[in-house]
Amino acid sequence: MATPTTGRAHTTTTTVKPFDPSQTIDLSGTPGVTLAQQHAAESLVRNSLRDLPRFASQSAAYAAGYRTIGDGSTGDEHWVNWAYANDSGILDSLHPESLVYSTHTPGHPVLEAAMYMLPPGSRFTNIPALFQSPLTQFHVHNNICFAQTSDPLQKVFAGSTDGSGNCPSGTTLAGNVPMLHVWIVKNPCGPFAALSGIAAGQVPPGESPNCDTAHAGVL
Repeated sequence: MATPTTGRAHTTTTTVKPFDPSQTIDLSGTPGVTLAQQHAAESLVRNSLRDLPRFASQSAAYAAGYRTIGDGSTGDEHWVNWAYANDSGILDSLHPESLVYSTHTPGHPVLEAAMYMLPPGSRFTNIPALFQSPLTQFHVHNNICFAQTSDPLQKVFAGSTDGSGNCPSGTTLAGNVPMLHVWIVKNPCGPFAALSGIAAGQVPPGESPNCDTAHAGVL
């Protein structure tokens, strides 16, 4: 016997869940994101949560070849492994190009995120298709200059480019490739939030910096 219908279309409601690293990672509910893109984003977060804690101490990061770029006074300090930044590996939670530590409590840095960078020469068009979605907004820094220190593994922030796009003498442009933060702590703009201010960088043309309040987690 056929089931009677009312003529009304059935609808499905998706409940968007806040990002909580201690819970199952569920990034569903973002318009314009395919299921494959959602799963890729969730996998990157899960892998980062699993693998980044080995760098919880900055001494461990140092031993693994990471060095600070000297931006700890901003409240978020980036440590970069320049060998990883210059190789062809991408989105590898075992070898993240950069680690981000909160320095809001002096003397007690807390690992809060990885920053994954594409290889030198990459552009937004080189972002893998699975990560070209509203969930995972990459950014670049096209005006940041770095100086080499006496430590061959360390470069430090040394100012910005001038009006002609040139770095000061003795420094070089760096960070001008697409990069993506993945947070292992709650963030009010979601698990892929960029930092604010000069650290936010520049997003793809035609886009506005994304704050994923749908998956926000309150720090």
